[in-house]
Amino acid sequence: MLKVMIVEDEKPILELIEMLINKNQQLSIIGSFVNPIEALKEFPLLKPDVVFLDIEMPKMTGLQLAEKMLEINENIQIVFLTAYRQYALDAFKVHAVDYIMKPIRPNSIDRITDRLMKIHELLSFKTELKETHFVSLKCLGTFEVRNNDNKTLVKWPTKKTEELFSYLLMHHDQIVTKWKLIDLFWAELEESRAIQNLYNTIYRIKKVVKENNLLIQIEKTTEGYSLKKDQSIIFDVEVLRKYIQQHLKVTKRNVDESEGVFSLYKGTLFGSKDCLWGLNYRVEMTEHYTKLARNLVLYYLENNQTDQAVIKLNQYLSIYPLNEEMNLLLLKLYSTYYAETNHLNDHYQHFKKLLNDELGIQPPLEAQKMIRGIV
Repeated sequence: MLKVMIVEDEKPILELIEMLINKNQQLSIIGSFVNPIEALKEFPLLKPDVVFLDIEMPKMTGLQLAEKMLEINENIQIVFLTAYRQYALDAFKVHAVDYIMKPIRPNSIDRITDRLMKIHELLSFKTELKETHFVSLKCLGTFEVRNNDNKTLVKWPTKKTEELFSYLLMHHDQIVTKWKLIDLFWAELEESRAIQNLYNTIYRIKKVVKENNLLIQIEKTTEGYSLKKDQSIIFDVEVLRKYIQQHLKVTKRNVDESEGVFSLYKGTLFGSKDCLWGLNYRVEMTEHYTKLARNLVLYYLENNQTDQAVIKLNQYLSIYPLNEEMNLLLLKLYSTYYAETNHLNDHYQHFKKLLNDELGIQPPLEAQKMIRGIV
């Protein structure tokens, strides 16, 4: 059962929400407030799983209150209550799970309860993982290795050590010849010195692995080296690759898994770390992520969840802001479903400025025609 807090400044609506939630056997109210400041004060003490927030409130808006609650508990599930559809997009900017349009109807609460329960189970599973010993390897958006308490960031003695480890990791369970490694990392050195540098760097990697109990082995073979990792290790690149191989499209059955994989992607492979050998892998990961984003958007559109599709596009564009396909799709959705708002013009101007600043070009003709249609 999920513990629920309600914050709604209109007493009649608050009482209606209480009545509807009390009829749901999976939800239990632990606090109701008409004053958002008082609710924020009690929030750390009550420790709810879910908060239902009105957006338009005096003294503090629901969006402001949500931001402060997330600072206290990043896993809190937030459901917004609003009479205005345009607020829905703002709601998702603070990672809202969903929103309910006023007037509140009897099926409004039941509609989102299953999703709240699924997310709660996923968060509980993540908490259990944090309390167990496992190694986390992140390459999407950064390069980060944490040791078996999942808290301590592994420190590498040299940049070359870190880069060679990342290369072996991307090729785990494969034998990489020493000559391949020398050609990639020490091509400028004469042979004997390059071989010695390779041996020293492998030694440093093994030392780091051992000191941090990484459940990883660097095996020497007659041809070269091979990195073997324990199956319990969570490796974001591997998760994304396997998902793309196994799922051609997003369905009702796998949408939660799809969202989980989508959330793992924090940016391009290795983030700001430059490595020439990683360029092809960076393209591969970007293509996988784009395919997943596109499939999620199509799923939400096919199921009449336009707001979710728009949020997914905005999340994608926060990483790849110049992607023409995704920008055009977002503009079309704004034009079709949010004609009464300024979202279309705002995003067009943002896209136009990006193209001009980064590439010195104008938006595609299709985008220009859309914007002319509303002027």
